[in-house]
Amino acid sequence: MRSECRRHEAGTTLPDLLIALGLAGLLLLTATSIAVPWLARETARSGGYDVQAYLQAARAEAAARNRDCRFVIDPDSRTLQVLDTLGTGSTSDDAVLREMRVARTVSFARPDGTTAVTLPTVSGTSAHQAVFGSDGTVRGSAGAVTVFGGDRFVEVTLYLGGGIEVREWDGHAWTTGN
Repeated sequence: MRSECRRHEAGTTLPDLLIALGLAGLLLLTATSIAVPWLARETARSGGYDVQAYLQAARAEAAARNRDCRFVIDPDSRTLQVLDTLGTGSTSDDAVLREMRVARTVSFARPDGTTAVTLPTVSGTSAHQAVFGSDGTVRGSAGAVTVFGGDRFVEVTLYLGGGIEVREWDGHAWTTGN
């Protein structure tokens, strides 16, 4: 009697297993098709927010140290820096306070093909800079940095008063608040 019961007990069959694997594959494909565009958008946003964070850090350091500090971006080496000018007019003795390399998936580009970084250039280099005074305002010229990642453009604009605005390109115009 016992051997007959075991003979009729059913386990997982090969067709059951194949159906379960097919459904899991379909769910994975659906999740991937949703996640990939989202990740591309987040790549550009992340690059834009990195630029914004370093601009804000340079401004805060200038106020805290009561002397000029510089934000430097080098599109060729993909680096962002915050430098303390140490109160001198020379850039050769600046102290690096913060430094990072922008992700490889982010590039500096604009949708219209014009210059992606419009901050003043650092003499003799491919770098651009913004100098913040101890009052938080920008010394010299303001400008913008535009990053591209995935399928998105994000522009970080720096104003002379020290204000920063982040905008995204929607395919037709720059929008804020996204």
